[in-house]
Amino acid sequence: MALPLEVLADLQLAVDGEEIDIRGNGDHIVVDLPSIRAGRRLLTSGPFAGNRTRTTTRLHEALRIAGLTAEVRLSGDPIAQVGAGARPGSFARLLNLDGVELQLTRPLRAAIRRRPLVTASVVVGLLLVLGWWLLQRRA
Repeated sequence: MALPLEVLADLQLAVDGEEIDIRGNGDHIVVDLPSIRAGRRLLTSGPFAGNRTRTTTRLHEALRIAGLTAEVRLSGDPIAQVGAGARPGSFARLLNLDGVELQLTRPLRAAIRRRPLVTASVVVGLLLVLGWWLLQRRA
């Protein structure tokens, strides 16, 4: 059963010189990150430090119990949701991100437009690793 909790906030947090905007509007919290590095630093410090799987599971459970949803954005584009409104998919389960709904389409499209050669290299590398992994499983 969800607790009656309402979050009203408009905060700015500086992590390694990068500004992170945090806004709360009732049962929805938006964390807008300027970079992946800032998000990673935020997750590896303070109360979130420790094992990534355990951290995301605890965060998801705390938000779900309170009836809150946290949406994580990267420069305004939604990339993930955790908490009561999150609907984790198979990609999140593959990455062992319990309770996290990943929404990577818009940021990936923007990255492809900005750096097509780097993106192509990463995709080819991932396909090679996936092929190698499948071959190892058959052996």
